[in-house]
Amino acid sequence: MPLRSHISAAFGALGPFATMTTTLTSGTATYDIFRPVDYDKLGFKSPIVTWGNGTNATPGRYSTMLSHFASYGFTVIATTLVNTGSGREIAAAARYLVEADTKPGSVFAGHLDVHEVASVGHSQGATGAVRVATMDPRLVSSVMTFSLPNIKWSAPNPDCPVKADCEAHPNRLTQPAFFISTHGPLDAIIASPATERADFESVRGRAALGIIALSGGRLADHNSVQDADVGGNPQGELGYATAWLEYTLRANKMAAADFSGRRPELVSNVDWPESMVK
Repeated sequence: MPLRSHISAAFGALGPFATMTTTLTSGTATYDIFRPVDYDKLGFKSPIVTWGNGTNATPGRYSTMLSHFASYGFTVIATTLVNTGSGREIAAAARYLVEADTKPGSVFAGHLDVHEVASVGHSQGATGAVRVATMDPRLVSSVMTFSLPNIKWSAPNPDCPVKADCEAHPNRLTQPAFFISTHGPLDAIIASPATERADFESVRGRAALGIIALSGGRLADHNSVQDADVGGNPQGELGYATAWLEYTLRANKMAAADFSGRRPELVSNVDWPESMVK
């Protein structure tokens, strides 16, 4: 019988660690960092999450989600660019933290797990997140996308001189991948359940497909992942998204039950109809 989530609800609550947000620059690049305040209190090295914004969006529009990840001990780095479909900026951000882990005097020095890196993004940034993982599989160990657009929406923009520079090919992924989408009217056009299912099915290895119907008591749609003050409603997406990072980057056994075993919780959750795992 379909159930409502219990495990993901636990991960939907704020994590145990206090967080902070800072802005850093590296050459011409600017990054927003969402991280635990005190790395010494974690008891483990902090895995890295590199984030790609949707078209014309900035990290501040996703602060609820990104701060939530940080409260579980992840260090999130988000390029501030508003076009990220090529994946170049998302990759550069991850490499910035990998290098900072061995840089004397850096606040990150010795505190990061540079071997556990997730590329994550929304819409155009989801395209970029997949591209990072396929272009540099040694850098990225897990992938998560929010409303990965159908490839037909790829087009040239300031980050992609030609259309092919902003095309994602999930079938080339070798890392575990979680595709999150919705049953909303915008996603029906941009990132439909059928599109997401095809992406999920194209992955040869471990993968999950999560299609959420309601989030925070409202219809979930393309921009639900964004903060409430800009019209989003990310509450219902926090749990499974965090659980995926815990599962794939920290081998958390409780989180694993959302996506693996004889009856993964994701596929039994009535709020996420038509979800799948493999």
